[in-house]
Amino acid sequence: MTAPPNARSANGGAATPSQPSSRRDKRRWSLPAAPGPTLRQRIERREREIGLRCSDVSCGLGPSDEDPVPVVDVSSLRQISIRPLKDHGEGDRVCEHTFHPSCLVSAERVAGWGQEDKKDDRDEEVEVSCPVCRAVGSISREDWEEGACALA
Repeated sequence: MTAPPNARSANGGAATPSQPSSRRDKRRWSLPAAPGPTLRQRIERREREIGLRCSDVSCGLGPSDEDPVPVVDVSSLRQISIRPLKDHGEGDRVCEHTFHPSCLVSAERVAGWGQEDKKDDRDEEVEVSCPVCRAVGSISREDWEEGACALA
């Protein structure tokens, strides 16, 4: 006579040496290592290295996929750094990021950093915030006006 399928064996249901253990320690699943930067990230990094793209994530002057042969205007590719405020900090820049003047003005307007106040104030410096790391510093009024004119 055979035992029913749900009946326990004589040793209390423990696995015999010929059967694999059902209580084997399972390794916890983890996400595999990333393969590295994507093609898009590699291209944008290389464009930043040669000066075609600034640090702004939405750089409007960098080459586009729709342009088979990009036309580069050297005068529009000038990049600026954000300097420390007059009474704060030392050094020539508050962070390592560089921007086209128009990209920085656009990012400031999107962030809502008081575009109206910057127009009315006639100091030689304009207070700005880095769109990447949010470090606060200033740029010259000339650079601000150049960026604003390029967006108009």
